[in-house]
Amino acid sequence: MQTQPKAQQAPSPESAEPTGVTIAERVSRLLRSGGQRSSRPSPEVEWQHRIETLEARVAHLEATLEGRQDAVHRRAVLEDESIGELRKRTEPDEMARELSRDARERGL
Repeated sequence: MQTQPKAQQAPSPESAEPTGVTIAERVSRLLRSGGQRSSRPSPEVEWQHRIETLEARVAHLEATLEGRQDAVHRRAVLEDESIGELRKRTEPDEMARELSRDARERGL
């Protein structure tokens, strides 16, 4: 039975926590490999991942756009109601009634 060198042996139960050197080695290996843990995935897998990512982004953007459209519609309806009310209050007949009522209340 052949034993592995000490640097590559699995940690014993007492030292289950990785040491600073082990973590540094893992980080170093990960950085050298370009941040990938395993070999490079096939081009088809990469394209599939990119498509799924783009579909998720488009779905998010569509939801955001629908929310904005709803908000703009609500605002437009409120402004239309406000403008309609102002137009009604400034019609000549309505202005005359309000001025007359105000004069009576003030005793003018």
